[in-house]
Amino acid sequence: MILSSNIEIKTEHLTLQPVELIHIDDIFEHFTQEVTRYMPFNPQGNRQDIINFVNESKRTLLQNTDLVMVALDTNGDFTGCCGIHNITEESVELGLWLKKNSQGKGFGTEIITALLKFLEINFTFKYIVYPVDEENTASRKIPEKLGFIPAKKYQKHKNHLTDLNIVEYRKYY
Repeated sequence: MILSSNIEIKTEHLTLQPVELIHIDDIFEHFTQEVTRYMPFNPQGNRQDIINFVNESKRTLLQNTDLVMVALDTNGDFTGCCGIHNITEESVELGLWLKKNSQGKGFGTEIITALLKFLEINFTFKYIVYPVDEENTASRKIPEKLGFIPAKKYQKHKNHLTDLNIVEYRKYY
């Protein structure tokens, strides 16, 4: 499948669409230290970092290697970001983050379920990767309930004080 900027994935409560420049302020506001606690990112409060992220997401979309999307609720309000990354014939990787007040409402499972269906219909690969920090029990529940299995563990550097202990879940096809 050739990815494009007009892809839209609808779920029961959300619409997923490729990230655009109009989403910069929402991402900037909600991509906080608290939200990224278990992620290998360290938000610096620099709006230019978010602009670079959006532009890089648009570039990798055109290269057909990544699909970074925003999740919008039924009112069109920003809920978070998700992505299909490193698309190859071997595997693809899923990622997700939700703004603080959207967490704990089942949106993560809803988003990942929709991305799985999209991938299964449009791509051929051997497995899907879903990396999660070992301590992030809420996020670990998502792949566990969707049939992923722990495949390996490794450390990922976050900052000079913190390394994350990643459990790499996989779903084989």
